[in-house]
Amino acid sequence: MGQIARKSVFLAIFLFVLATIAQPVLAQTTGAVYVNTNQTNNEVWSYSRASDGTLTFVGAFSTQGKGSGNADLSSQGAVVLNRTGTLLFVVNAGSNEITSFSVQPGGQLTFVGKVRSGGQFPNSLTVFNNLLYVLNAKGSAHINGFHTNASGAMRAIAGSSRNLSTAAPNPAQVQFSPNGKLLVVAEIDTDKLDTYTVDLTTGLATGPNVQNSAGGGPFGFAFDNKAHLIVSEVDMSSASSYSVSASGTLTPITSALIDFGQAACWVVNTNNSTFPQQYSYITNTGDFTISGFKIAANGSITLLNSDGRTFVLPSNSFPLDMAISKDSNYLYVLEGIAYGGLAGFQIHSDGSLTQLQDILGIPLSAYGIIGN
Repeated sequence: MGQIARKSVFLAIFLFVLATIAQPVLAQTTGAVYVNTNQTNNEVWSYSRASDGTLTFVGAFSTQGKGSGNADLSSQGAVVLNRTGTLLFVVNAGSNEITSFSVQPGGQLTFVGKVRSGGQFPNSLTVFNNLLYVLNAKGSAHINGFHTNASGAMRAIAGSSRNLSTAAPNPAQVQFSPNGKLLVVAEIDTDKLDTYTVDLTTGLATGPNVQNSAGGGPFGFAFDNKAHLIVSEVDMSSASSYSVSASGTLTPITSALIDFGQAACWVVNTNNSTFPQQYSYITNTGDFTISGFKIAANGSITLLNSDGRTFVLPSNSFPLDMAISKDSNYLYVLEGIAYGGLAGFQIHSDGSLTQLQDILGIPLSAYGIIGN
């Protein structure tokens, strides 16, 4: 090889190495966040989550169903993922249907199918292994069960319809316990919590076991990593925690702890083994704040901040729902009604929050968010 040719090769190698070094370091995609837009022609909007917690819009995916068209679902769990994050289910409140998607790498969604919800105005879903339950909130309110397969196809379970405490209790959420052997439903207007035992072989639920809420207007709830139940209460903007027996009996641990906000509604809990303790977060829709709580080993809760204001969102942002990353390092808040935003936060080991983003342009009808 001649001297000029050798110099050309060396120069090319040098420039390649220099260009490689000069490339910006991009955060790796490690998860995703999904929003039920609840539009008349309903869609799920998908955002990929980078390792630094920031979100990037992936796309809008049609549910081939109809949402209610406005921010009125009044529920938690309008969109859910299965435990492995491979399937996504979403309510279509306007067409009384449930849509399923398979989840592809990077947050892409592939439509699988849709089924009738078995009632009117489905507003909340919960999934455990191959079982899916829906809360039909209007008409004569009740829950219905479905079997799902590995591809996400849904099949109604015959005879699975179960009533709530009364026909029109304004129910806000249905959710499986961590072991799948119980279902819980929150009823806002009756101040009741309903529990059902579940046969994991047949998928049939027995109940309800109707119990008084420790605070008025139970709305959203979530189980912590020790299977305690933490419930928000909209009437006085408070939260309660419960121990839960195998038969579904709820025993209050902390009762109606005021968070000094307005209209406590949505609940998420951390499960991060690196934290000195776990935390619960509740959005206060009426005064645009997030309240944080410390969760003790026995399930008791205390305010993270004495004034209940762990984070103050923009005025008129009306936080409607929350999602937490699978590693519990990041929190995402859906801001709706008039604002149309999606706020992202880093969760620190002391429970404090640092805002990362506030993505605007979310449909004002949006209701329901889930992440992994």
